[in-house]
Amino acid sequence: MAAVMTQNADTNYLTVKDLRTNTTIRVPIDLKTNTIPGTAFAQLKIKPTVPPADDPNDKVPIRLYDPGFKNTTVCRSKVSCVDGENGKLFYRGYDVEELVEKSNYLEVAFLLVYGELPTADEYQHWADAVMTHTYVHSELEKQMMTFRYDAHPHGMLISTIASLSTFHPEANPALRGLDLYMLPKVAAGQKKTEQEEEKAKDVRAARNRAVFRMFGKVPTIAANVYRHRLGRPYNHPMPNSTNYTENILYMMDKLNEPNYKPDPRLVKILDTMFILLAEHGSNCSTVMMRHLMSSGVDPYTALSGAAGALFGERKATEVIDMLKQIGKVEKIQLFLTKVKRKDSSVGVSPTQRADRPLRLMGFGHRVYRHGDPRVRIAKKMAFQLFDLMGKDHIANLAIALEEAAGADEWFIKRGLHANVDFWTAIVFHTLRFPTDMFPVLMTVPRVAGFVANCWESLDDPEYKIFRPRQIYIGEVIRHYRPTLTRRMTNSMPSLEAQYRGSDPVAAKRRGTADPNTLAEIDDLITRTQDSLEELNQKLVEIETAGPQSPSTDETGLGSRVSTWVSSRFFSNPSGVGLTLQLTERLRQTQAELTNLLSMQRELIMAERQEEEQDHTHLAPVPERRASAKSPKLRSGNSTPRPIATSTPEPSS
Repeated sequence: MAAVMTQNADTNYLTVKDLRTNTTIRVPIDLKTNTIPGTAFAQLKIKPTVPPADDPNDKVPIRLYDPGFKNTTVCRSKVSCVDGENGKLFYRGYDVEELVEKSNYLEVAFLLVYGELPTADEYQHWADAVMTHTYVHSELEKQMMTFRYDAHPHGMLISTIASLSTFHPEANPALRGLDLYMLPKVAAGQKKTEQEEEKAKDVRAARNRAVFRMFGKVPTIAANVYRHRLGRPYNHPMPNSTNYTENILYMMDKLNEPNYKPDPRLVKILDTMFILLAEHGSNCSTVMMRHLMSSGVDPYTALSGAAGALFGERKATEVIDMLKQIGKVEKIQLFLTKVKRKDSSVGVSPTQRADRPLRLMGFGHRVYRHGDPRVRIAKKMAFQLFDLMGKDHIANLAIALEEAAGADEWFIKRGLHANVDFWTAIVFHTLRFPTDMFPVLMTVPRVAGFVANCWESLDDPEYKIFRPRQIYIGEVIRHYRPTLTRRMTNSMPSLEAQYRGSDPVAAKRRGTADPNTLAEIDDLITRTQDSLEELNQKLVEIETAGPQSPSTDETGLGSRVSTWVSSRFFSNPSGVGLTLQLTERLRQTQAELTNLLSMQRELIMAERQEEEQDHTHLAPVPERRASAKSPKLRSGNSTPRPIATSTPEPSS
């Protein structure tokens, strides 16, 4: 296949020729967006291979294959511009660095959603509307209280956001009509009719209600999941507050102080971080929001799904895990050497697979070639926090690690600079948030970008449901066989493989490391060994005597098994082979149980060693291990963040 680009005053297109069939097509080029339509290649036909064609003349269209959407666009957007070559990020044309300096999160959110910075009156109405919707239904609070004490905060957030659709059924297009949020389509140059104007007015009203609810209720839900993990009652929103981030810190930290007010310096730092995290183009979570909305689902369910994509990234969380894994400043060079050698170490961190090479988490970026523009601001916020709250062991490690990697030619050549996830993790950590709250704190500000992209996708003239193609590479044609004629396969993973693939922390929570459980496993293995020895003895007798009918079985073995098993394994000449196969599987099971017991014992020893190390390490933030009684999180009668009973003067 050959392609030639032609460009003149009248035509801009690629000429693509299939050299096998001499078929030539023209693919138009959109010079405004530097894109070509992928559907144009469907003009080229090819003989299908999987499944094979019944007719030799059958043809199927050629598809574009682009794993991970590395060079595929799915939408046109005016919301944000990620300039990877020049290291810039723009929200609606405004440089994010200028917005951080001169604006606040709530104003930036208005800009992203509605396209322009608000006037004074618009901002006042916007702030009042959002803060009015910060209260959640009392039944929703009761629902949140039913989560386990050690439920992951982000899992609680996702579930509760999805539940909002049940509390507001009038906001569900499935119940009110699929065009609930769709503006009427009017041809260019044509005026809207009175009916269309009325419909557009209703759509804008429905959108605004959804926007106010999402912006207002998500931070309240986030504060509630944080309090839930601490075992504290939920707080109501801050009275008479118009500051978005101040209200969040108030709901998280207020205990019983009558005049409690969050420190404005911390409010400003968190507000700045929210601006940096508000939007970032077509990332995984934002595309998920567009994808779900294309199906006509309600915005709360779509928002829940988009938030779920942030759960899977775990980027900032893994930064802290990596720093804890390094442990000491003296071990940084050793760690970097292992990264360069692509070493893989078993059990180095809870989130690292045993077969995956060590990675320098929080470094490098898929889009930015010369550094993430948000890093400078996030790093500045981190050092301001160090001045306010001090540096702990993790902060010192982070500073030393960035310096060491920044001076290493190997990382410089590959453009592996610290990205925003690295310093975001340090900011959240220094604010004394546990790592399981990091995805929650990233979801709250990203609501702005989600909502902006959501409405933009619905207004797109080329709006269609997302339906990417797939390439089938499985079995061609198979015919069903009855169960009794199927062969035994080893497709099920062994017990040991299942155990190694599970989360050891979750295993501890389930009680598998309990001494009583270990005693039960010991007893089970003993009984399995006795049964195996007895079965082996009977099998020897059967193999010596030859196949026999269950009715003439004097060993008593047939009376302890079903008729089907007895006839299957002991009553036909081929049963001897199957018997040996069964014996081998039993031996394998016994070995797996033995290995499981050994790993459980190692788990207990490792837990005891970790507890002993916890008393010697300098770590202001306690380790987040679940206990049978209560979560080992921050507790006590005071907030871990500075408290200001009255508003202090801003620091110079």
